[in-house]
Amino acid sequence: MWRAILIDDEEIALDVLDIMLNEVGDVEVVGRFQLVTEAIERCGDLQPDLIFLDIEMPGVGGLEAAGALAACSPDAEIIFVTAHDQYAIDAFDTSAIGYLLKPVAKDKLARTLSRYADRQAKRQIRSGDSMDGNMLSAARLADGPERHAEDKPQLSLKVLGSMELYAPDGRLLTWRTKKTKELFALLWHHRSRPVYKYAILEYLWPDDPAERGQKLLHTSLYYLRSLFKAEGYDGFVNYGDERYWIDPSAIHSDLEELLGMLKDGDAATKAEDMLELYSGGDYLEMEHYEWANSYRMELRSAMMSFMNAALERVPNESRVQMLWKLIELEPSRLNYYDLLADCLGQAGDQDGVRRVRALMVQMEQKGE
Repeated sequence: MWRAILIDDEEIALDVLDIMLNEVGDVEVVGRFQLVTEAIERCGDLQPDLIFLDIEMPGVGGLEAAGALAACSPDAEIIFVTAHDQYAIDAFDTSAIGYLLKPVAKDKLARTLSRYADRQAKRQIRSGDSMDGNMLSAARLADGPERHAEDKPQLSLKVLGSMELYAPDGRLLTWRTKKTKELFALLWHHRSRPVYKYAILEYLWPDDPAERGQKLLHTSLYYLRSLFKAEGYDGFVNYGDERYWIDPSAIHSDLEELLGMLKDGDAATKAEDMLELYSGGDYLEMEHYEWANSYRMELRSAMMSFMNAALERVPNESRVQMLWKLIELEPSRLNYYDLLADCLGQAGDQDGVRRVRALMVQMEQKGE
């Protein structure tokens, strides 16, 4: 069981997170603090594995406190918790393993803890230490013998906008049924974290009786395994302890490319590449999977924060592209129209200026 401390100036927020961690399991809360200074004083004695840290707090803020907490407990991992998405980029620039928006969703909390388990498993493997059952499972998923990427070309997955999966030779792979496609999307969404069978049934067949739902699941699993086996990826879907998971190393995705750039400290230099990737749309936007909504909004918030922060650091041409995208994502923010008109004016595009001004007038009229 992992040891955790919670730091938030609101006691009710501490209570909610404490209860949620108890429900998720495998975490013991060994300290709760409403003052960062007190947490820093006690952190060395408590030696937590995980630190859940609110960003916006009186006195010393969470981002500033992260370094001091890491110094007191260097083996601990930090998970930021905040009601404000504008800190996303700053949080990505730290070594934190998670960034949770309030109100915290239980599935996102569980996904963050799974990410921590994977990290610990890989560390165990490198150090040669013994592992318990949970660590062994995570290690097998992360570095197991069925890893394909080392000896086989990766499949290419597009998940920004619509979902499309391509074979190494460029062929677009087709799905036997819509539910087979969604089952793959759900398993890939969780990467190497196993998903309980009953959770899959609840996500994909919530209105079907249990017996019928299980039959549909087994049929979809058969179609999914057959698809990947035909492409030479036998053993792609795995099962154990009432849970299913896939081998994520067999696939490279546009989302992974985008996140890699987003976490880069000099991401503004790659702004055009990021915008090109994100131009297809939000995460699984065209598939309309309800279970993806939370992450879709999290990624959108991170991208909007990045673009706002990078506007003053990119060339005028990239600034124009960013502002068009920001208007698309948040059309009611009138200051974007003014900034875009100024950029187009600097570029000598008077037709573009008139078009933006007309759009701004339309938006103002809608708000009246």
